[in-house]
Amino acid sequence: MSVGPAGLVGREGELAELAAFLDMAGTNGAALLLTGDPGVGKTALLDATAELAVAKGVRVVCGSGVEYETDISFAGLHQLVGSLADELGRLPRSTREALEVALGVAAGPVGSRIAVLNAALALFDEAAKDRPLLLVVDDLHAVDEASQAAVGFVARRLGGRRIGLLGAQRDESDESFRPTGLPELEIAPLDDADALRLLSRRFAHLPRRVLSAVAHEAQGNPLALLEFAGSTEASGENQHGLGAGWASGPGRDVRALYGARVGRLPRRTREVLLLAALEGSGDIGILEAAGGPGSLEQLAPAERDHLVMVAENGRAVRFRHPLVRSAVVDGSTGDQRRSAHSRLADALGDQPERRGDHLARATTAPVETVAVVVESAAWSSLQRGDADGAIARLRRAAELSPDREVRRRRLSKAAYVAAWVAGHLEVSHEIMREVEGDPAARSLSAAAAAGFLVLVTEGDADTAHALLMEAVGQASVMPEPPQELETALFTLTLASQYSGRPEHWQPLVDVLDRFPKASPAAAASLGCVHHDLGSVTDVMLRRLDEEISRLRDQSDADVVVRTALTASYHDRLPGCREAVSRVIRDGGAVGSSMPALMFVALDNLYAGRWQPAADAADELIALSEETGYHLFAQVGHYVAAMTAAQRGDLDACRRHCEAVWAWSRPRGLQRLENCAHQAAARAALGAADFETAFRHATAICAPGVLPPFNPEAVWSAPDLVEAAVRTGRHAEARRHADALRDAGVGHLSSRLALSSAMVTAMTSTAEDMVRCFEEALGLPGVEQWPFEVGHARLAYGEALRRQGLNRDARVQLASARDRFEELGARSWEARAAAELRATGMTRTGRGKAGEALTPQELEVARLAATGLSNPQIASRLFLSPRTVSSHLYHVFPKLGITSRAELREALEALPPAPSATQP
Repeated sequence: MSVGPAGLVGREGELAELAAFLDMAGTNGAALLLTGDPGVGKTALLDATAELAVAKGVRVVCGSGVEYETDISFAGLHQLVGSLADELGRLPRSTREALEVALGVAAGPVGSRIAVLNAALALFDEAAKDRPLLLVVDDLHAVDEASQAAVGFVARRLGGRRIGLLGAQRDESDESFRPTGLPELEIAPLDDADALRLLSRRFAHLPRRVLSAVAHEAQGNPLALLEFAGSTEASGENQHGLGAGWASGPGRDVRALYGARVGRLPRRTREVLLLAALEGSGDIGILEAAGGPGSLEQLAPAERDHLVMVAENGRAVRFRHPLVRSAVVDGSTGDQRRSAHSRLADALGDQPERRGDHLARATTAPVETVAVVVESAAWSSLQRGDADGAIARLRRAAELSPDREVRRRRLSKAAYVAAWVAGHLEVSHEIMREVEGDPAARSLSAAAAAGFLVLVTEGDADTAHALLMEAVGQASVMPEPPQELETALFTLTLASQYSGRPEHWQPLVDVLDRFPKASPAAAASLGCVHHDLGSVTDVMLRRLDEEISRLRDQSDADVVVRTALTASYHDRLPGCREAVSRVIRDGGAVGSSMPALMFVALDNLYAGRWQPAADAADELIALSEETGYHLFAQVGHYVAAMTAAQRGDLDACRRHCEAVWAWSRPRGLQRLENCAHQAAARAALGAADFETAFRHATAICAPGVLPPFNPEAVWSAPDLVEAAVRTGRHAEARRHADALRDAGVGHLSSRLALSSAMVTAMTSTAEDMVRCFEEALGLPGVEQWPFEVGHARLAYGEALRRQGLNRDARVQLASARDRFEELGARSWEARAAAELRATGMTRTGRGKAGEALTPQELEVARLAATGLSNPQIASRLFLSPRTVSSHLYHVFPKLGITSRAELREALEALPPAPSATQP
């Protein structure tokens, strides 16, 4: 029961652990979180550790959670960074700017969340260059979520650094606090002996019976012990030795005791304390500007009463304990708080978000001028990557809007940001229920938010289209800002795009004709592209390339996603990859991260990076289903199906296609149905099942027709033409090749140029075939599309072999086989290998050719050779049709064939099975 080295009673064990923590932090980095009840002594232990650190030559930087700033992203981090201005100036420009923009102290493009966190870690590294650094964060439970993430990020990366991170958190913190994963040290109440010892040291003049009663009532809570005893001393003893009313009155609440002390201060002192409590950072300059000349001198009584202290650098005022701040606010009236917020707003003219927050809290009745400021602060938050802050400020701006229509518009904007950017569907639905409960006329913003919600969650393109057509149809007579009209048009385009039905896209075309194609990312431009790819001019392509080049500095996730969407139709996703990856990494844009994942998956698919494509598709499916964005999950299934089709995994491809059809068909989403048919056709081609491939390809469009609003018809054209050629439908093949060539899409990208040239070659005369294929493969830039080049070489080699040009065929077929092998396209590699064997070329040690059939495979193959269908074989062998299909999938490459028609001859050529040895 001795006094610890910092003068703390009963904390010898905790102080020893904290001293060991400091030693570890000063050499190899360490993090520790103190937990316990309010008043148990966490703040005192933080202060004691900070004093010990200073004595050891460690630099100490302190911060604290402020419950009035929890809706301001990085407010907590701002406190830590504010003490390191010199070190911030020494960081590389890009790193410094990422941090400054995130904290709202500079303008510029918003860095990703990971860039901001890395910048914070770099700043602390810089501060620890000359001597160890200790970061102290009190009331971590009251720190904003972004700063909590930063604390956790830094804490998990302290190994090998001379940095310590010491935090404190109440055990009673609410469920919104996210676990940090830091090592914890629980601070327990003092035992009875230590409690009496603490009281005896501070209040030796009080009778022991009083001290014993206080110790019993305070239950070992040090703050309660000292404040209760102090309250007893200040109020005087009654006949029982206790202050009148203490045992059953407000004295039992430590906060109330602090409130009593604050209440005894001069009025002007309380006013300045209230400014400090509501401002949060304790910045002397802001407090003086808000309080007026001489206001800082009014803090002296509070300093003498040990309620506040001025930081060593003289730049900030700190409350001695977080409960003091709470007591100051609790002891003020509503009018006093509003007055303080108003003065703080005036003092924060150069910080739009904080000014808007204080102005909003200073206002009770709707005032449009205030609502405008708060809305402006919301857009500033969004540009800074703080989607949650933007939503909160838009909702507050709506509350402050006198005009009901303007109120609905601001609420609708909040709902749209919640759904499209933040990924908070429940919040968006909640806001829209409030909007729809207002009898005022529907606005464009409301239609856009409601249409987007019903489209991405339920796949209801009919309702979305009807809502938006009605709203957009009135746009010419409604005083709507261009941004809202653009948002509504974009959502209408999405609904028409996923529907793919003429009754949706034809009215869209008529509407979009009324609006200029302002930029490649504009809804009018996207609609034009989706309606007719070939109509895109070289001028539009140059503008798109310029837009893509500017994405590096683009901070608006919405602009990034829309630009990438347009780019995806023109094979320009590689230029968008960095920007869309930044959207994915930024945890503040969950809604936008799903479309961004689509583009990363598609880029990987086209580039032949199939495992990353599959991983991104799986992530997209999981995230979409988890968050309720079921529409986006179907795109994930499409990418997964295409990846499986090109790998030759027929079962996986079928599984993903069936998932898309099951969800899309009842909802009439023909575009998604076509996507699944495209994957199914590609899988069938790889397995040399040309009849099935033709059936799926013609489900997308009829031969010779490339319908508007059907991009899959363009992308699947080579598959349809090849399937038609291989099934003897030469007239249909030529018509479709002519249609693709006439569409004029070859100038859009080297991939589409290769597709157009390839179908021309496949349907050319024997005399022109070689020239056409050579021209196709000689097109500039085609090597960036590895699968398409392999496909073209396979078709070239097959055409050469059919003309008896086996030597030339082997060159193309060997190249195709090797390309497919590198990609992991198993069925396509088997096709090329079988064609090579048909030219008389053999190759040992590669592929499955020559492997022996299993007994089950042999039995299935013999029945298939007789002409039985898969269901008939399945019935005879008591198997499922899927199992029969799987067996044949393995049989064909083993026998070196590509179709069922070749089965009989291949089986007859097999060597006789060795006779069994009799025992």
